[in-house]
Amino acid sequence: MKFTKITLSVALLGAFTLGMADDTATNSNGVNADISAKIEKMKKASPEQRVQLMNEFKQELDNMSKEDRMQAMSQMREKMQGKESALQRRDQAQNEREHSQEMGQNRRQRTQDMVQANQAKAMEHMHQMQNMNQMQAGDQMHTMEQMQGAKSENYSGGMSGGKNH
Repeated sequence: MKFTKITLSVALLGAFTLGMADDTATNSNGVNADISAKIEKMKKASPEQRVQLMNEFKQELDNMSKEDRMQAMSQMREKMQGKESALQRRDQAQNEREHSQEMGQNRRQRTQDMVQANQAKAMEHMHQMQNMNQMQAGDQMHTMEQMQGAKSENYSGGMSGGKNH
């Protein structure tokens, strides 16, 4: 007896749930068809009538569930702007992404070029400093050799002078 009651309860609950789901699906399809009809009406209406129809549509949106409202707004956007416009926006976004990628690559290339140019300048400056230091060291060696040569002449001159006296 208990088993029969439980089974019957589950069956009724399942039937009730399926009935509600079917009503929701029918409602959703009805809402979509209704929205499509209203959008078509707005497209064909004069500007003054379009404003009035749009205001009525907004009031209906306020009464819808969040999901239905989002769907209705999306549907309206697509129908009012047209699919070509959506495709154009998508293509434009793709072109902008490609352009920004190219700009990024160009920026990286310019940065690398600047770094290489700065490195080349630094190397050239380092070679100039190295050459200058080598020349300075060479001049110092030459001066020291001259000084030592003068001292040895003084020694040899002084020695020979001392022997003569």
